[in-house]
Amino acid sequence: MHIRFEAAAEGDPPRARVFRTLSCAGLLIAAAALPPAAGAQGKDDLWEVTSRMEMPGMPMAMPAQTSRVCVAKNGKDDDYVPKRENCRMLENRRSGNKLTYKMACTGKDPMSVAGEMTFGNNSYEGRMQMSGKMEGQPMEMTQTYSGKRVGDCTAPAS
Repeated sequence: MHIRFEAAAEGDPPRARVFRTLSCAGLLIAAAALPPAAGAQGKDDLWEVTSRMEMPGMPMAMPAQTSRVCVAKNGKDDDYVPKRENCRMLENRRSGNKLTYKMACTGKDPMSVAGEMTFGNNSYEGRMQMSGKMEGQPMEMTQTYSGKRVGDCTAPAS
């Protein structure tokens, strides 16, 4: 997968710089959601995951991002939750087919995350609220995501 990032130009209006930064953050979160997809055959589940980021006050919506990811058959519920490398699950609770969770992300742009997801037959959907700082400025974002099983794969060893 190739992702092209463009740095905010010095003369860009502040809103354009924030939008470009958040677009990059959204792509990073979507790209880091789960381990990379492996070959088309195997014993594990290949999922197509679509994510959308929304931020109050933004003049236009960021485009949806879709990727394919491979999850081990014996994977944990939180393996399906999109997260960056520097995010860790603080708590998660499953009741029936519904999972609620909280995460903390550290580093340059620290965030607190609260979310929920619902599992179906060969599908899931979820929503997470993120709050923290981006380039030192307070921000709130919502990410919605959905996944559907599209085939088999071999998940990377943990």
